[in-house]
Amino acid sequence: MKYVIEFLIARKLDGLAPGTLDQYKRELVKLANYLDIPTVKATTNDLRQYLLQFQNMSQNSIARKISTVKAFYTWLVDEEYLEKNPTRKIKTPKEAVLLPKALTKEDFDRLRFHEKSIRNQAILELLVSSGMRISEMIQLNRDDLDMNFRRIKVRGKGNKERLVHFSVIAKFCLIAYLSPRTDENPALFINRYGKRLSIRSVELQVKQMGLASGLRAKVTPHVMRHTFATNLYKNGADLGFIQDELGHARPDTTKRYAMLDEQTKMNMYDKYSAI
Repeated sequence: MKYVIEFLIARKLDGLAPGTLDQYKRELVKLANYLDIPTVKATTNDLRQYLLQFQNMSQNSIARKISTVKAFYTWLVDEEYLEKNPTRKIKTPKEAVLLPKALTKEDFDRLRFHEKSIRNQAILELLVSSGMRISEMIQLNRDDLDMNFRRIKVRGKGNKERLVHFSVIAKFCLIAYLSPRTDENPALFINRYGKRLSIRSVELQVKQMGLASGLRAKVTPHVMRHTFATNLYKNGADLGFIQDELGHARPDTTKRYAMLDEQTKMNMYDKYSAI
């Protein structure tokens, strides 16, 4: 476990997102517990035997596991704990592009107008109007907000900062939530014990909001992000602008979020194809 701990510390210092760090930790602890030898002594065959037990899982899940193991052993080589990388001959299957279905306006209105706490209303409106990742939202502090220009400073992947915008509705929900607060916690969103919200707690709250409002569609923070990107694209926003708002390093990633349903494609075709 010595090398696993060192690896996680190094990646945390590199600014890796908390969710990715948790994934690395869970996977590498499993690996270390499986091996009856130190991780630095593992051969390619040892690692293949470990990964073989997950062959009935989805291709995406297997790809993530292999990617984590590869990242760990690449780091061991870079740090000169190993001379040769035992994962070099292990191929990573290509992940399928699985995007959540964006909520329709009708579905989101059901979610929006269903009774909930003002804090949860603010979370919902901020997520759907800014498109930020859940890992970004839980790191927000009150002084990151600029209410005048309806923008907020976000620390994204690789600890890169960017400014994202939010709606008028989100602004008023945030004001309603923050005005009664008398605590000194700098965190934007806190729980009833005065502690900063965790990724897991927000995921559960958003899921429960979806169930309580009677929606059949799965509701998650990532669905809110996809809904934001899809709506921008449907309304004619430039892909470069959407890329900046989402914090994507590559435009190809943004294009995946801008996938349109067939009805929208037909409407756009009818609008722009006339001669």
